Amino acid sequence: MSDQELRSMVLAFRVSELTMLLSFGGKSSAGRKQDLQQRALDVIKMKNPAINAKIKEIYKARNLETSALGGQNTYSKTQSHGGQSAASEFLTQTDVKLKKLPFYDVLAELIKPSGLVPSSVDRFQEGLVQFSLTPQQATEIVSSRDLRKSDSYPVQIQIRFALFETTSEQDDCFPSNTGVKVNGKAVQLPNPIPTNKSGVEPKRPPRPVDISPYCNLSPIGSNSITVSWTPEMYKNYVVAAYVVRKLSSQDLLQRMHKKGPWPIDYTKGLIKDKLKVDRDSEIALTSLRVSVNCPLGKVRMAIPCRPTTCSHLQCFDASLFLQMNERKPTWMCPVCDKTILYDNLVIDGYFTKVLDSRLLPSDFTEVEMKIDGSWEPKIICGKPNFRSTDTDKQIFDLEDVEEVSVVKAAPAATVGTEVKTKHVEEVLLIDSDSDETGTHASSAISAIHSANRPTTPALPLAPESSMVRPSSPDIIVLD
Repeated sequence: MSDQELRSMVLAFRVSELTMLLSFGGKSSAGRKQDLQQRALDVIKMKNPAINAKIKEIYKARNLETSALGGQNTYSKTQSHGGQSAASEFLTQTDVKLKKLPFYDVLAELIKPSGLVPSSVDRFQEGLVQFSLTPQQATEIVSSRDLRKSDSYPVQIQIRFALFETTSEQDDCFPSNTGVKVNGKAVQLPNPIPTNKSGVEPKRPPRPVDISPYCNLSPIGSNSITVSWTPEMYKNYVVAAYVVRKLSSQDLLQRMHKKGPWPIDYTKGLIKDKLKVDRDSEIALTSLRVSVNCPLGKVRMAIPCRPTTCSHLQCFDASLFLQMNERKPTWMCPVCDKTILYDNLVIDGYFTKVLDSRLLPSDFTEVEMKIDGSWEPKIICGKPNFRSTDTDKQIFDLEDVEEVSVVKAAPAATVGTEVKTKHVEEVLLIDSDSDETGTHASSAISAIHSANRPTTPALPLAPESSMVRPSSPDIIVLD
């Protein structure tokens, strides 16, 4: 039998039973009941088999005495539900593991997952468990209370329900017709989700329940949790209780930043792998287009992230994704709809650098990935885009680059006319193998047109035959 079960038994003892146990263990039996309880709990820590057996013996005798008097005891209850009686023993602890909840840090386990296993064939079942707080836990919960909201506790006592299944970690799941009372007070559970299906019972949202407002937040005394439920065919459930600290989406975002961005080379390798030539395929990809807009908010991402367990390149905004799951936790990837874990979310270093680059105009919504890991901006259909030619390309690499300005000469001025002189300057970025620092591109000029305004009125143009026709523009490469 575990220490938690022994503690629960001891906390239910009367003064006479506590005195009997302490005398058996060679401890003083003088003082108030709270003092006797504390000394009895200290005796449990000795892990003496004889003392443990004595606790069970006293507890069993107490149950027999209570049953003979027709009363009720702390762990075994008999109550009437619509003319039917249902008796349930103390809930036994199990090896069930519940999934970690991203928005809660577990500070202590008050009640290990305990089985809600039917003890009879009756329709309604009921079980009871007890726990007590340490002085440190009680202080931490009370001091965290938000005085503006009487029932708001950032550090709180939380109960969770899940399927009685030990093969894997379990999600939260309520039994049918669940009812919870803490110290005799009914707890408000999440409202069931309405359903249009006939004969199907509405399910409660799978989320934990904060029972702090119903608890005795003091190390002196104990708290009792009574759970009622309707058994289901081939399904059993567990209940557990924890002391947790509630987190916000900003807390989770800050933790993602502390982990650091996912390496740029990893994403580059993923791009190259997707564009790798397959000899057995008749279709070969030469580039990939990825949106720089978040699929959730439909606006440009600020903090691009994606799960390491997904194979797609498309990212989504970390802040928006966490805020949405803070309000309604689904933890579904907005790109491929797969269930994901917070621990697998990473900020993508490659796309972070793409979005921070000045080479990506604000009105561009896509980037095209090349097989060498470089990228170039793309715009939505119906708007001007960069033209790629042999001498005029816009290919941007995230590594060190050199700026080479390509200046196209304007046509020569006509006789007797002051012509506006135009200069078109564009930036061509090429890969650099040099290890020298300071070669990153700090700015980009995309088709910048500048013109000199005429300072005097323009004279009439000469006939077309007398105009000097310009030759092909010269290409001047500036080092």
